[in-house]
Amino acid sequence: MTKFIIQSGKYKGKTLKLPERNISIGRELDCDVRVSDPDVSRKHCELQMRDGQLFVVDLNSQNGTFVNDKPVQTESPLHPGDHLRVGPMLFKLVGTRKAIPKPSNLSPDQSAPLSDDEISTWLSEEADDTETTSGDTTIIHASQLPPPETAAAKTSANTYREKKEFHSVAEEAAEIIKKHWERVAREEQEKQ
Repeated sequence: MTKFIIQSGKYKGKTLKLPERNISIGRELDCDVRVSDPDVSRKHCELQMRDGQLFVVDLNSQNGTFVNDKPVQTESPLHPGDHLRVGPMLFKLVGTRKAIPKPSNLSPDQSAPLSDDEISTWLSEEADDTETTSGDTTIIHASQLPPPETAAAKTSANTYREKKEFHSVAEEAAEIIKKHWERVAREEQEKQ
């Protein structure tokens, strides 16, 4: 799974986990990652995974897409530690999943099966180059937990938890943020 650490803005330090598919970034509502800023084009750029390598493709954006402060002309590979800048937003790539290379003794014209040792060695190879960050884990102490809900509140919460289908990551994120602030407002009212 592709992970970025947000380096700027109000979500600085948060981890952005992206699914393993092409991801669009821009101002439009249908973009997977929506950055609502006038310096960001409607369809600014796209992240593409090809043969285990992550690429950023600039979609003829007005202000450009940058990797490590170098403008992306058409496309550029991204490696762990690289900084991606889209308008005012800066993202740091934490790590990407690498494809495990196929055993060197296996070729298309080879018909002999691999031995158990060869298969075991191949399957046990580590291909994870991700690093962990403090943004990946949040520790909540018991004193920070909300008070137990009443039966009526549990019923209303359970009716909301029905599976809702989102059309983009941005839409889902907006819904999560909305629910968070509703909960914060509710807790503030309960304190008063």
